[in-house]
Amino acid sequence: MPIIRKTVAIDEIIDKSIRAVWAQLIRQGQDASYSTALNFLIIAAIMEMSKPGGFSEETWRVLRNFIEDHKTIEEINLEDFLANLEAKLTGFAKKR
Repeated sequence: MPIIRKTVAIDEIIDKSIRAVWAQLIRQGQDASYSTALNFLIIAAIMEMSKPGGFSEETWRVLRNFIEDHKTIEEINLEDFLANLEAKLTGFAKKR
């Protein structure tokens, strides 16, 4: 299975949730990593969304609140931009 390695900016609250899932997976005896926990949560969201009726109203409310939190979105986008810039500059420096 091809793996796409990406750097992503994660909000602090979401990071805490990912780490909680990671810890739970390890307690259950799984050979889990941060990426495993993140993918676990993404798969869970995809599965919930694909159910008849999709996400609950409460989930949609939380998602809307998140996406409308412009300060948080701007911080995430800035961190993502800086991480990508750093990767490009590091790649450029290695080529020299």
